[in-house]
Amino acid sequence: MKINKYKLQTKKMLIILIAFMIGIFISTYIKSMNSNNVYITLKQKREIEEEINDIKLEIENLKEKKDKYEQSLKVYEHVDEDENKSVEELMNDELKYLKEISGYSDVKGNGIIITMKDSERELSSGENPNDLLIHDIDILRVINDLRKAGAKGISINDERVLPTSKIKCSGATITVNETTYGQPFIIKAVGDIDSLKASINSPESYASLLKEVYGIYINVEEKDYLVVNFYEKNK
Repeated sequence: MKINKYKLQTKKMLIILIAFMIGIFISTYIKSMNSNNVYITLKQKREIEEEINDIKLEIENLKEKKDKYEQSLKVYEHVDEDENKSVEELMNDELKYLKEISGYSDVKGNGIIITMKDSERELSSGENPNDLLIHDIDILRVINDLRKAGAKGISINDERVLPTSKIKCSGATITVNETTYGQPFIIKAVGDIDSLKASINSPESYASLLKEVYGIYINVEEKDYLVVNFYEKNK
C-alpha cells in the first residue's frame, strides 16, 4: 500500500509539474503574441483605407482599359468584314478615344453636374463630427461610380480627373492633381445622362448613403451640352 501511495503522489507531482510548465508556455506565447500586435491611430487607419481604395480604383481603371483594348483588337481583326470603315478611320477613332481618356483633348456632350458640400445638420448624440464632412474617399467613391456608369470625362472644379489623378483632402479643401480647391465641389461628368444620374441617385449608391445617413449636400443637374476641359499640364 505504501508503494501505491508513493506512486500516486509521484503521479500527482508529475501532473502538477506538467500543468505548471504548460501554464508558463501559454503565458509566454500570449505575451509574444501581444508584443507582435501593431496599434494604429484612427488617422492612420483612415489613411490605410484611403490607400486601399486608391489601389482598388486603379485596378478598376486598368480593367476598363483592358476591356477597351480587347474590343479594339476585335474590331481590327474584323476590319475586312466592315465595309463602312477603313483601317485609317478606325485608327482615328482610337486616337480620339486615347486623347480623351489621357486628358489631351476636351470631352463634349450631354452629362450631369454634381454639387457637393459638407452637411449642415446638427450632430446626433455620440456622432463623430468628421462624419458630416466630405473626405477624399467620398469624392473617389462618387467618381468611381460615375466611371462605372460610363462617364467619358470627369472634372472636379474644372480640374480634369485622369486615371492617374491623386485626390487628397486637407480640412475643408480637396487637392486634385496638386491643385487645391475649396467647397462647393463641382463634379462634371460627360456621358449618358440616365446612367450617370442612376449612379448618384439610386438608393444603393454611395452618394445616396452620404445624403441619407450623413446629410451631405449633393445636387444633380442634367445638361444637354457639357464640356470637360483637357488636362492643362498636357499642353
